[in-house]
Amino acid sequence: MAIYTVDEILKCLDKAHSNLDFPGFIKVNIYMVSARLTGFRNDHYWILLFEELVNWYGYAGIQPVLAISAFSNRSDIGNGLFTTLYPVEIENEDNYEDTKILYLKIRGESLSIETELIQQYYHWNFGFNLLVHLLPKYRSQMLATEDELRSIVSHELLQIIQLDNWHHPDVYGWNFEANRHFQPSDAKSMQMVAKVLVTGDPNLYKPCEESNVDWQKWIKA
Repeated sequence: MAIYTVDEILKCLDKAHSNLDFPGFIKVNIYMVSARLTGFRNDHYWILLFEELVNWYGYAGIQPVLAISAFSNRSDIGNGLFTTLYPVEIENEDNYEDTKILYLKIRGESLSIETELIQQYYHWNFGFNLLVHLLPKYRSQMLATEDELRSIVSHELLQIIQLDNWHHPDVYGWNFEANRHFQPSDAKSMQMVAKVLVTGDPNLYKPCEESNVDWQKWIKA
């Protein structure tokens, strides 16, 4: 039996939000294109990871970034641990504006892309458009590997849930009923994920809200 409770997990996520550490999917200069949620547990510890494939031009230029936010009752993670990975290497990034072909490596796999085939969305920079272009075919390769996940989560914890689609709380939106911004604990999805972590029963997660884990739900093209 777990020594932690659903309420304790939700309070941890709300605390992370109050510290501006909970992923908000729409941030100034950081544009989420796709995401994944993974939960790990044993009876003593729980860890919840949010992976976001983002365009973060001011930090990494046009290079896609995998941003990982972790939350846990473990003291080394607590209300938030944040790390970034770079699954895509752009070999001719310095002169991408002057070339017709972009040369990339994704997890060591070489490929080339004709730049004219990359759809240009109004307002968004080339790096954002590139990430959207890569997503249908290369999403799984751009997300974290098992070894990368386990560099954060020890093998003593069991992976109990992994979601590619869920209703992510809009923590920058306004909750009119509560007369405050939305908190993670307001979302039924987070409540159910917390129950899964406590009980170890993944069947307790049942989608009941529209999934919004897609850049088009947050950003206008």
